[in-house]
Amino acid sequence: MKRRIAVQVFVISFLLVESIIVLLGYWYYRHSSDSLLEAQYEYADQIANKSNDYLNVTLENIRNLFITVGTDSRFQQGSSEEIIRWFNNSLLPYMPNVYNIHLLEQGKMAASTSYVQWALLDTPTLSKELAQIKLSGIVYWIGPYFSLPSNYTVTAAMKLPSTDGDKIILLDLYLAKLYESLQSQSSNRITGEILLLDRLHRPVFGRPPYSQYNVFNKSYQLIGLKDEWFEGGWKQSEQQTADGQSLVLTRVTNPALGWDVVWILDKTALLKPLQKTLSFTWALGLVSLLLSIAMAYTISILISRPIRKIADSMNAVSDGLLDTSIQLNRQDELGLLAKHFNRMTAHIRELIANLKQSEKQKQISDFLALQAQIKPHFLFNTLNSISMAARSGEYNKVDQLVSSLTTQLDYTLKTSPGPVTLREEITALESYVDLMHIRYPGKFSFHMDLDPLTLERKLPKFVLQPLVENSIFHGLVPDHKDGVLFIGTTVGTDGWDIMIEDNGKGMSTEKISKLMDRLNSHSANGKEITAEENKNGHSIGLVNVHRRLQMMYGDRYRIHLESTQEEGTKLLIRLGAEPNEEHLDRG
Repeated sequence: MKRRIAVQVFVISFLLVESIIVLLGYWYYRHSSDSLLEAQYEYADQIANKSNDYLNVTLENIRNLFITVGTDSRFQQGSSEEIIRWFNNSLLPYMPNVYNIHLLEQGKMAASTSYVQWALLDTPTLSKELAQIKLSGIVYWIGPYFSLPSNYTVTAAMKLPSTDGDKIILLDLYLAKLYESLQSQSSNRITGEILLLDRLHRPVFGRPPYSQYNVFNKSYQLIGLKDEWFEGGWKQSEQQTADGQSLVLTRVTNPALGWDVVWILDKTALLKPLQKTLSFTWALGLVSLLLSIAMAYTISILISRPIRKIADSMNAVSDGLLDTSIQLNRQDELGLLAKHFNRMTAHIRELIANLKQSEKQKQISDFLALQAQIKPHFLFNTLNSISMAARSGEYNKVDQLVSSLTTQLDYTLKTSPGPVTLREEITALESYVDLMHIRYPGKFSFHMDLDPLTLERKLPKFVLQPLVENSIFHGLVPDHKDGVLFIGTTVGTDGWDIMIEDNGKGMSTEKISKLMDRLNSHSANGKEITAEENKNGHSIGLVNVHRRLQMMYGDRYRIHLESTQEEGTKLLIRLGAEPNEEHLDRG
């Protein structure tokens, strides 16, 4: 009961302290953030107005420059070279936001501070707007547009009367410098970007991440901002971008140009300075966390840790780690539970060990039974051949058959029933092939191409003989042409291959399909060979080999059969580099 009360007191006190800290921290954060946002919004409005004032001063300086140029004697009577020197030495140095100054007379370039002045009048936007200039003494604004002399610019144009006829003065704004001058009106206390928009809310100039110059269209485009945000007469607005970014837009409209000077603030950046003021809240949370950890540690020593230890041990047992035991020296209920758990796992380990031993003995018995099944089948065929030779009076042939049979029986009796090397299997197979040559002289020739690296590889005894027997009896002997029997081995990256090929009668596609279905139905722990299959020598030999290789190599064994009628049959066996460990000691 005391432990339950301790847990309840801990939970209630922890929740109460944390709730107070969280509520106080949230109230403090909201109050501070609201105050900060209010101050920053007001400051953003000041920045936008300050930038607009600077823009007005620039525009007024441009107007005064036009008036000064129009009344100067060099403008009325000076040569082109004198006017260019005047523009470069006396006007441009005092107009940092002007890129170039041009003078047009009768629609032709008379003087210019640009080295590529010839390309100016080839600009379609400028030529179109110049044709609309009718009144003198009025500043016309053209652009923004791209021209070769001044790149991306906005041009101020004024028609001035002259004794030589009307002249037009053009001033190309240096938009990059003008933008930097406007941006510098803000202090480092606030993070934001200025965006200049024309009357149609199209970007005149800006910088990433809110505007970017498109070199293909030769104009600026908005990034992440929507055109409809700038509709209406608002001065300050909060908008949400597609990626969830909260932006505060502060706008001032310049009456002379009709441009919008927009100051864009990232609300996240606005609140970033507030993070320093939250240190007190974090300190309280840290103290609360330390107290909670101390209380939790105390309770864990008494109850939680032993229970967690028992739970982890149970999880380990459920994952198959049956050697798990709980070392818990306690005399209470938890100690009793641990003692019963250890007794249960010990009993489970004993039961599983017995089951594994029984299953292993059963698999070994099945393997040896399959291997022994080959022997009577082989003896039957061999003794039948001896009987036929004896009835025909071919006593020399009988003697050779008996000699070969003796060699085969010697291999059977002297060697362990466990796995053998390919070298041993090939030696026994050669004796068997000699026996078949005696029985069927001139029927087939025998060839081998063995990779030396495969000669010491392990496989079950009497694997090759049944397969070769199938090729001889069902492929080569029934055929009436000179037969060829071939055995080859190769080593691959993940195992080794055995290939047995003959040029005998072959099999139909339907028969191959049935044979492969029969093999697939016999797994290492599958059904027994039926009586019908036992009568069919072809089936019993191949199925027997198939099952024994499956039992020895498991999923590292593959078999593939190809055959064409009247052309021959090819059998490919793929084996892993090593057999399953539990099969190495059979016998």
